[in-house]
Amino acid sequence: MRVGVDGKPLLAERAGVARYLEGLLAGLAELAPGDLDLDVVRPPAPRRTLPWVLWDLQRATGRGYAVFHFPFYYPPLAPRCPVTVAVHDVLALEHPEWFPRAGANPLRWLIPSGARRAAAVFVGSPSVADAVREHCGVPASRIHVTGYGVDLTRFAPPPARAVETVRARFGLIRPYLLQLGALEPRRGIDLALAACATLRARAPELELVLVGQARADVPALHRPHPWVRRLGRVGDEALPALIAGAAAVLAPSRGEGFDLPVLEALACGGAVVASDIAVHREHFSAAVALFPSGDAEALAAAAGRVLEDGETAARLRAAGPVLAVSFSWREAAHRHLEVWREVAGR
Repeated sequence: MRVGVDGKPLLAERAGVARYLEGLLAGLAELAPGDLDLDVVRPPAPRRTLPWVLWDLQRATGRGYAVFHFPFYYPPLAPRCPVTVAVHDVLALEHPEWFPRAGANPLRWLIPSGARRAAAVFVGSPSVADAVREHCGVPASRIHVTGYGVDLTRFAPPPARAVETVRARFGLIRPYLLQLGALEPRRGIDLALAACATLRARAPELELVLVGQARADVPALHRPHPWVRRLGRVGDEALPALIAGAAAVLAPSRGEGFDLPVLEALACGGAVVASDIAVHREHFSAAVALFPSGDAEALAAAAGRVLEDGETAARLRAAGPVLAVSFSWREAAHRHLEVWREVAGR
């Protein structure tokens, strides 16, 4: 069974779709199915996604593949073989105001039309499956909840010495709250800032550390407080120690398709405080402290309990790695493979 996969996301820095594709390919390599001939097709140099998919990969689908898989939301307009697509969320349809060009965002028509053309749609969460049915008009029989995984060799509780080394590297000598992920308004950075300001009234040394690159303008960061530290992108080798060293990891996002940074934080033994959006409830409720989404006071209260109650913090730190073990890229790859065989008639 010859399967093509769009490998362009691997050219990007390891976040979002790149994490998914990297994990999927690792899971397939671990399975090593004898009937799979996998061809990862990627451009020789960075290229814009829209012309790459709609032009280059349009032609690639005519090269005799049994199935071609698209990890980034949409396939070509007229594929020449059966295609499958990963739709990680439909936030561009549900909340266009969160994205640049709002109503003119091409994802608003590429996602639903592509999902309807696909032989199968892969999603990571039941709530995303429901959203794809509602907003894209795809029947449930063609939507497959395959989940995501985490690389436990890369993300695991680090030794205390590693935490000390990384804190010294970044000059983190004070207690800090940590937020992970691309910087954009929907991620709730305004909530994290407000919560940290509230907590500093009784813990004046507390800092807020933001890890991630700016993806959109964040008004709340136009005039940041001196206790806000922006580290930009941080390599995976330092993330476990940054996570474990944080007094709490904040995940106040107003909308996600899954939230891999939360899973990675849990795997590293972080004490995570997360908004009660659907995907957080579905996947992480057993190992995080949830607060009502959009409520900065509730976030401050939940984070305050983690900071001031050692028993609560210890329980969360212990629960995270246990939960993370259940998220396997091998299992996600196995589910993809089963669907590809079905689509290919094997």
